[in-house]
Amino acid sequence: MNLYKNFLNLQKKTKEFLRWRTVPKNNITNNIETNKPIEYLNDPTTPNLVKSIDPNTLIFSNFIVKGYKGGGFKKESIEGQAANCCVTISNTIVFFNKKSEKQIPPWPGTSNLHILPHAGVNLNAFYDRRSLQFFYINDRRFGDPIFTCDSAEIVAHELGHAILDAYRPETWSAMSLEVASFHEAFADFTAIMHSLTYDEIIDYILNETQGNLNKENIASELAEQFGRLIYRISPESGKKSNALRSATNNFKYVNPGTLPQDAPRDQLAAECHSFGRIFLGALYDILIIIYEENIREGKEKKDSLKEARDTLTKYVLKSIQNAPLNSKFYNSMAKTLLWADVVLNNRKYHDKMQKIFFERNLISNQLMMLNAPTCDNNDLIIKNLKIDNIKLNDFVLNIQSNENPLYNVELEIPKQSAYLYDVNKNIYDIIPTSDEEGLSGAIDMINYLHNTKSISNDSSAPFEIKNNKLTRNYYS
Repeated sequence: MNLYKNFLNLQKKTKEFLRWRTVPKNNITNNIETNKPIEYLNDPTTPNLVKSIDPNTLIFSNFIVKGYKGGGFKKESIEGQAANCCVTISNTIVFFNKKSEKQIPPWPGTSNLHILPHAGVNLNAFYDRRSLQFFYINDRRFGDPIFTCDSAEIVAHELGHAILDAYRPETWSAMSLEVASFHEAFADFTAIMHSLTYDEIIDYILNETQGNLNKENIASELAEQFGRLIYRISPESGKKSNALRSATNNFKYVNPGTLPQDAPRDQLAAECHSFGRIFLGALYDILIIIYEENIREGKEKKDSLKEARDTLTKYVLKSIQNAPLNSKFYNSMAKTLLWADVVLNNRKYHDKMQKIFFERNLISNQLMMLNAPTCDNNDLIIKNLKIDNIKLNDFVLNIQSNENPLYNVELEIPKQSAYLYDVNKNIYDIIPTSDEEGLSGAIDMINYLHNTKSISNDSSAPFEIKNNKLTRNYYS
């Protein structure tokens, strides 16, 4: 346990969080020095699952990888690791852009996203609006050095944060545990969908599961090498796992404000990676029901999984661009995903998706009067884009406000609502919100941040206070 605490202290105190702006620009290029194939690796736990990638097929869409020189380098070399990052990032961006109605917008904080495969010594990786940074540990107690950049799923996960931030920059500092947790769920979703873009990985999954995607597999189990290391460091952290997180889970929604700050991995906590597994599990459930429906229609398993991947990706990308942002964001996203099936696929999977959301407590039976304004646009959605910037002390009077200094700091509280319409412009559903829900969600969020010491006066912590406003620094 002392070893685990030492590593936690290392995460918090390390001074090797090297920002890209400190790296000489002439050391960060995407110039190809060799056109030899890149021997692309999904994760070090599957060393034989390697695909040769032609570096000339990569598309560099506003990102730059430090150390990238093309292909032909050993996988464990700096150049090989940089090439691995390039493949993951390029292929994920290309895949998402093909499936989205709207191309990924420019990055919110920089014209070029800088990728640092060797950002320093730490048990971490993060996105900070300017860069994706991947750390490593080199401790002989754990054998060979472990680099987070070696895991394509970790790289894709951090890129997922950047993509969601590009589509919805208002999610960045939103004071809601559910918004923060969905960021993690979407990042994990990005990792899974990226894995499924390779025929070799799909073949491997179908072989290892005999076509039963309810079984754990190399796509549903995320960051295997890193997850196994965490368990070795802290075996008392919960049920043994072969990965950092798993999409094959049965977690059900509860108000995150009622959960402990942290918990063993087989239990839910308010911590955003832990709580994000609820929505990740629901998305993976939807992948399975689409895959199984395709098989029932007579399609081959491989084609069925590819089509399920493409359909779900289209639904999720449409939903993240349109779901109203509020403190009950899980419910908002679930309803918007159902709407996406209505308008994109004529309700093909609607009832089965709805059943998944019911079973995970993400939606509930509600009787409401569907009175709505006339839909006068082709987007089939009318949103109220309200985000309040307030100090909680102006609205809340209780003992907590005296104990938590964040009650006197300006916060971003999302309170968006929406009317959803079908293809005939008839009202399909309403996603409401209220001032009370917004305040309650913000209170839960700032109490969590205060109690977990997640705020600092510099950029080493996830949040800092700038000009008396609480602002996020990074997602890890």
